[in-house]
Amino acid sequence: MKNTRIWLIGAGALLVATSVFFLGLQAFEAQKSFRGSAIGTPAPLAYDLNLQEADGTPYRLSQRRGQVVLIYLGYTNCPDYCPATLAKFKQIADALGQEAGGVDFVFVTVDPERDTPDAIAAYVDRFSPDFFGLTGDLPALENAWNGYGAGRFVQTVESEIGYVVSHSTRTWVIDKEGLLRITFPFEMTATDMAHDVRLLLAE
Repeated sequence: MKNTRIWLIGAGALLVATSVFFLGLQAFEAQKSFRGSAIGTPAPLAYDLNLQEADGTPYRLSQRRGQVVLIYLGYTNCPDYCPATLAKFKQIADALGQEAGGVDFVFVTVDPERDTPDAIAAYVDRFSPDFFGLTGDLPALENAWNGYGAGRFVQTVESEIGYVVSHSTRTWVIDKEGLLRITFPFEMTATDMAHDVRLLLAE
């Protein structure tokens, strides 16, 4: 009887320990999983941007291996989504600290008619001088818009700005191997974005 009781106690302790282990494992796996929209496996090679910074310096995505790259397509006259997204980029960079050096924060114009190189540079500098503001000739930009599903649509409005540009509000996230791994919806918080970026930096 005594041995049976000891066995039952031991079995119960083992069951509790096993449950705790698997709960901890689930929590660990949840921490490892992306909070953005994962593309799936195998991840596709990201479209190779071939654009320029304001000073004419070429920016070629295929030459940024080793960096995690966040790409957002917008325009400097955007009243809402674009400044809010770049503000989140700044929060992500601040949260990452020194690790932010391993991340390219990229803003690609969808409004080249108004977004001159100097205008783009001044715009991204409001958020961080380390961000990349990119433009290029129309064919190169159209390839970028199509490559990242910008869905650009110009609509005339009765205001001083003359027209607005409807576009995708997602951020596209490329890993250090140049693979498109995640997209961030506009509603996603900077905290969750930084979580996913850290996972990619750790790979």
